[in-house]
Amino acid sequence: MNPEKLFAYHQWASQKVLQLVEDSGEEYYTKTGQNSFPSIRETVAHVIGVEKMWFKRMNGVKSPEFEHFDVDTVEKAKNALLLLHAEMELYFASLSEESWQEELDYRNMKGDEFRHSREEMLFTVVNHASYHRGQITSLLRQFGKAGIPLDYIYFQKENR
Repeated sequence: MNPEKLFAYHQWASQKVLQLVEDSGEEYYTKTGQNSFPSIRETVAHVIGVEKMWFKRMNGVKSPEFEHFDVDTVEKAKNALLLLHAEMELYFASLSEESWQEELDYRNMKGDEFRHSREEMLFTVVNHASYHRGQITSLLRQFGKAGIPLDYIYFQKENR
C-alpha cells in the first residue's frame, strides 16, 4: 500500500477516536478501567510517545529516547498528534520510493537490535496505534459509551 495513503488513514483514525472521547466527555479521558493502561489518557500518552520514537528511527536515530507529551486533556492530545503528524507528513513527502525501502538499524527499548525499512516501520506505527485505538474503544464501552467504526474501509468511504 502507498505509505502516504496508509499514513493518511492513520491520521484520520487517530483524530476520529480522540474526537469520540472528547464528545463522550472529558471525564472519560482520565477514568480508570481495565486495559493495558488504566486510562485513555495514559493509552494516548503511550501511543504518541511510541510514534515519536518510530519517527526518530525512520530518521536514522538508532536508540531514540521515549518522549513525553502534554496530553493532560483531550484537546492537548489532539494538538500533540496534529503537530507530530504534520512533522511526519512533511518528512514522508520528501522520501523517494527507494528511501521507503531503505533498511535502517535500530534498537528497541530493551536494547535488542533490529533492521527494517521505513515502510515496515510505518506499518508498525499504524498497526500499533490501531491496537490501542481498539483499547480506547474498549475502555469507552466499559464506561457505557459506544464506539465508532475506524476500519480503513470507513476512511475510504469518508474521503472519496
